[in-house]
This record gives sequence, C-alpha cells and structure tokens, in this order.
Amino acid sequence: MSLGTGCATAPPPSADYSQVAYQAGLAACFPQLDGPVTLPVEDDLNGSHPVDFYVLTALERNPELLAATHRVAAQSERIPQVTALDDPMLSDTFYPLEDHSLQTAGGRLPNTLSLSQKFPWLSKLRVRGEVEEQETKIALTQVAQTQLRVIEQVKLTYYELFANQQAIEITESSRELLEDLLQFAEARYRTGGSQQDVLRAQLELDRIQDQLIQLNRALDVSQADLAELLHTSPDAEPMAEKEIALDDVPKQIDSLYEAAVQCRPELQARLHAIVRDQRKRELACLQYYPDFNVGLGWQAVTTDNAIARNANGNDNYQVTVGLSLPIWQDKLRAGVREAEYRVLEDARRYDAERDETFRQIRRLIAQADAHQQQIELFSESIIPRAEQTLRVSVADYRVGKVDFLQIIDNYNELLRFQIQLARLRANLGQTFASIERAVGCQLATLPEFTTGPPIEAAPAPAPEPKDGSADDKDLPKKPQPDVDLIDFFPGEGQSS
Repeated sequence: MSLGTGCATAPPPSADYSQVAYQAGLAACFPQLDGPVTLPVEDDLNGSHPVDFYVLTALERNPELLAATHRVAAQSERIPQVTALDDPMLSDTFYPLEDHSLQTAGGRLPNTLSLSQKFPWLSKLRVRGEVEEQETKIALTQVAQTQLRVIEQVKLTYYELFANQQAIEITESSRELLEDLLQFAEARYRTGGSQQDVLRAQLELDRIQDQLIQLNRALDVSQADLAELLHTSPDAEPMAEKEIALDDVPKQIDSLYEAAVQCRPELQARLHAIVRDQRKRELACLQYYPDFNVGLGWQAVTTDNAIARNANGNDNYQVTVGLSLPIWQDKLRAGVREAEYRVLEDARRYDAERDETFRQIRRLIAQADAHQQQIELFSESIIPRAEQTLRVSVADYRVGKVDFLQIIDNYNELLRFQIQLARLRANLGQTFASIERAVGCQLATLPEFTTGPPIEAAPAPAPEPKDGSADDKDLPKKPQPDVDLIDFFPGEGQSS
C-alpha cells in the first residue's frame, strides 16, 4: 500500500541478499548451532593439478574477489541516485480550530496546499553522474587489482608447494642412498672397520628424518594457504605437478614498461581519479550558477462564518518561482581551487605509482635473470661436479684414501645443492608471478615471449661408478647385508 501520492513500496530483496541476511541472523541469535564450521573437503581439488586450474578456481570463488565485484555493483547504483532530481515537496497548512482560521475579504482560509520542485542548474546532474561514473571505473580497477593479487598469491603458494614437494622427494631419495651407505658401513665394521662410520651414518639418517618432518610441516602450511585462496576446507590437500613450464626471462624490458602503463590497474585507477576530479572542478564552477525552485499552490476559501459581507468563496491558485543566490564568492572560489589541487595531487600520485611500477619491474627482471643463471649453473656445473665428487670419495674410501666422514660431507653437500636447485626453480616461478602482478597482465600475452621447457625434478644423488669411471650416471644398487665394498661398488675403479 502506498504511503501517499506518488509513493510506492520498496522492491523485494534479492535472493542472495535474503540468504545472507538469514544466515547472519542465525549466527547472531544462535551462535552455538550444531554443524560443521568449516567447508567440506572437495576431492576434485586434492591431488596434483596445473597452476592454471587453481587460478581459475580461485577466480571463481575467492571471497575477497567476490566482495570487490559486489562493491562495483553497489557503486554503479550511485549514478541514478545523483542524476535524479530531488524529491518534490508537498505541504498542507490547515487550521484545526475553524474560529481561529485566517480570514480575507473573499472568505475564511481553512486549508492551504502547495507543491514545489527544485531544479539544479543545467549540466549539474550530468556532471554529478560523470563523477560517479569515474568512481565506478575506479572500483572496477580495484576488482582487477584483487584479481591480480589473488592470481599472484595462488602462484606464489603453488610454487612453494612445488619446492616443498621436490625437497621431500629429493630428501627421501637421498635417505635411501644413506641407508645403503649405512649397510655398507655396518658390513665394513664387521670386517674390521670403524664403528664411528656406522654411528655417523645413523646420525645422518636421524638428521634426514628431522629434515623431512620440517619439510612436511612446510608442505602442510602451503596447502592450508592455497586452500584459503580457493575458499575450501583447510584440510584439503592440493598438490603441484612434478613438471611445470616456465617462461623465459624477457629481454625487452621496455615492452614491459609499455604494457604496465596500459594494463596495470593501479595506474588506470590514478587516471580515472584525475578525470573524476576534473569533473568535480567542473561541478565546482557550476556552483556559480543558481538553482531554481518552482512551486504550485492552492488555497481553499469558504464563506462559512465569514466576517466580510462580500465574501465570494473563490479558491486561490498561485505559482511560485525562486532561485538561489550564489553570492559568497570566497566559498565558490575555494571549491574550485580545492578541485584543482585534487587534480594536481592525482597527477603526482600517478607519476609516483608509475615510477614505483617501473622500479618493481626492473628489480624483478634482474631477480628472475639471476635465478635463471643460477639454475643453469647448478644444473650444468655445480650438481654434476658434486655428484662426481661423491662418487670419487666413495671410490677413495674403498682404497682407504679418505674416511667415511668425507663421504657424509660430500653427500650432504650434494643434497643441499639439489634442494637449492628446486628452491631456485620455485623462486623463478614466484618471480614471474610477481612480474605479472607488477605489469598487470600475463607475460605469455606479450610479444617475443615464449614458453620455456618444463621444470623437472632434480635427479637423485650419487651415481654408481662402473669400470672405475667417475663420470658414469647410473645409480648404485641397494646392497644386501654382509657385503664387502667390492660388492657395493663393483669394478676396479680407482680414485682420480
């Protein structure tokens, strides 16, 4: 039922609003309701998936991103509000006591009804709408910022998962080799060797087990972080693939600068802020012009108990026209100057944001280039030489040239290098994710940017020498108990 002339009831609430309001009411009134407080575990999110799978999932359901989307929808509803006229004013003046009502020569005036409408100066409503339109565009850039931030966080977490998984796999493979060395040390001890070698190998196994505990804890933390971004159960077990493809480091950094100017939402937001405050200056200038007020009036006239003998009872009708007087020039000039200073502020903030963007890109490109060079160095030089050093030390230990402690040191060094290589590969992927966040678009969409080869797991340590060759790539076979050094490393290899 309408409340008065021209009034209507509010529209019914949307289904989403009703559901949220209902759930919020239940939570406020019945905080101890039975039922799970976490989201259910989704099997399709468990196991290994490519990074794009998790990115798309997060973009569909991340609460922070959905909130930013609703903020844009809310901001867009500001435009019809500011571009509409003010509500008209309907007023009624009446005298409850008839004997005390106003009288004129035409008769008694028991009731006066008036209707007025305010009309702002031409273009004011249009400019107000343009201001809110720019605010909506700024809100859209904030959605884009949230999207890029979610994508970056998913990729950072994903490559952290990759690093932890690779470290666990490398460490477990190394533990198997260390168990082989322990069996060999025990066999050597039974034939007159030192018990210290056995104890040292056992100590290293305990240390490896401690390292695996820490790596598994880091893996659980990464999975929980990724589950939060995916808006799923914290008990989910997402995993990274064993092989991931990474792009090459771009050589033309100027193209990244140009792409950032066009794509980075923070820069676009600054540009929209400049346009917004320019529209505000235009609106401040329009305040020099008056606003109008137009009204209609009706006055009832009656001859009942009229004092005047010539009262005719003819009703009165009136038209009123008014306008505002913008005479306070200091206030108006201050409004214009304020808007101009806002424009200058936005322009300088745009320059600062652009400089910060270029700095980030330059720093991240240098970091990615360093990671890529380190990966090549570790893959092609450091790790192969560490493997050769371990094989040679084992061969020297067979002829009594080095002690068992040297083998353990070489083993630990190789293990550290292989884990460091896995970490460098993950860091390179994370750096690429940060570059995409700084630029504002995916690197694969830029010209002269090709996808690199897949990243594979680091090879297992300690190849087995054959026929005395320290450069052979085969792994040692697991020995049986009560074996001799000759059985563990067959052949007549000598130390180099």
